Amino acid sequence: MNPEGTWVQALQLDKAATHAFIAMIAAMHNSLARWADTSTIDFHRFQAVKSINERLNLEGKDDSKPISDGLVVAVALLVNIETFIGSLSAAAAHMSGLKRMVDLRGGIVDGFKHSSILQRSISWADYSYATAAHKPVAFPFIPQLASSLALHDRFTSRSMLANMEPLGFKDLTIQNREAVELFELLFSITECINNFDYASLESTFGQRIQVSDSIYMIEWRLCQLEHVSRTRQSWRRSGSVPVLPSIEADDTQPRFPSPTDLSDVLIYAAHLFLHLAIRGQPPSAQRHRALAEALMSSLYDPVLALDLLSEPKPYGSSESQLASTDPAHSPTATLAGYIHNSEISHPGMTRLFRDELHANILLWALFIGSCVRIPVVVNEYSVLGGDQHNFFITALKNYCRMRNILEKEVLLTKLKDVMWLHSWCEHQFGLVWGEIADGLRPYVTAGGQVNAPMGRDQQEQRQ
Repeated sequence: MNPEGTWVQALQLDKAATHAFIAMIAAMHNSLARWADTSTIDFHRFQAVKSINERLNLEGKDDSKPISDGLVVAVALLVNIETFIGSLSAAAAHMSGLKRMVDLRGGIVDGFKHSSILQRSISWADYSYATAAHKPVAFPFIPQLASSLALHDRFTSRSMLANMEPLGFKDLTIQNREAVELFELLFSITECINNFDYASLESTFGQRIQVSDSIYMIEWRLCQLEHVSRTRQSWRRSGSVPVLPSIEADDTQPRFPSPTDLSDVLIYAAHLFLHLAIRGQPPSAQRHRALAEALMSSLYDPVLALDLLSEPKPYGSSESQLASTDPAHSPTATLAGYIHNSEISHPGMTRLFRDELHANILLWALFIGSCVRIPVVVNEYSVLGGDQHNFFITALKNYCRMRNILEKEVLLTKLKDVMWLHSWCEHQFGLVWGEIADGLRPYVTAGGQVNAPMGRDQQEQRQ
């Protein structure tokens, strides 16, 4: 957001912006430390609001005393703070005030063209609220902030070739070409950051500007695609868009079910990755709740098609006590009994394994969802009672079983085939692997017996 590096210096000149900035840092610290004490946030947030209200008695009354840059930045930060902690009603109020202030200054494009950092800070507040509240962005596109890094064609050609093959219901596809194009740009951003020379910041000024401009552009377009997706889903729920028969329909030809489209999955997973890895937002922040739930909803069709939430086939009591001395009953022989039911029952599994790109994108999306660790609120009215993390972990674990991904290095290779931001992904991968490793396959005890991981029902019965 601040490739010029002038953010802190500007804050020191404005009291309201300084208090708002400290409150934002305190909110991020609380999220990282899982600290429930909000006294620091509340104090500086109150001081920021107090200072803003005092200055509004003087600023913005007429053209002779316009609203200052510092006041606009302070309100933009308050939008981010309230969004970050999940207080969407307060964020909406601040967003309304921010929109009014920007309009009084002549709009975000013309009124703030003297400072790209101001435009970026306002846009980030806009993006934050739009994604957390499932709303369209409030401010228009800023052409001066938008540019694209060179694309690598890492996904486009492979995806198009995969889609050219005959596809059935249990096959995976990505039909939205714009989603793939944005994923290409996200990969370019990630690779640029991976190769960034932090020891030579001054010499990379132009590169930082281009990365920041690419981030601005991709988030703008992701917000637009998500708004289109929400509108389409709303139409479907209301039944306002009837399904019309195709003029090319031929009843004499056999009909095949449509493949499972991962377009929305790709959009929401990419947006989460942008916020978590690229923008560095803490995984436990409440601001991720809406995006994570949107990703869960987009996974509805793939999860049902591939049966990713079912418990694995349980071992029988006799099968779980086999000695390794009998070749017919060796641990490797019993692995066949541990195969997930969907591996046997899904006729599209051969196609699934052949289509590594789309299958790995689904795997990557489940991994990104598993990185979100928002605290569960008891009796919360939301998807799965708010336990988003358990949903993603369960689906990821079952999908690894289905694809016979039982080793850490194999899973790592599959994820790196899609997108990988070195330090962030390595840390998150270690955490996620620690949660799924014990449940991926049977293991042999010191006594030579095979033990299979128990499902949740079996664990509850034992307790």
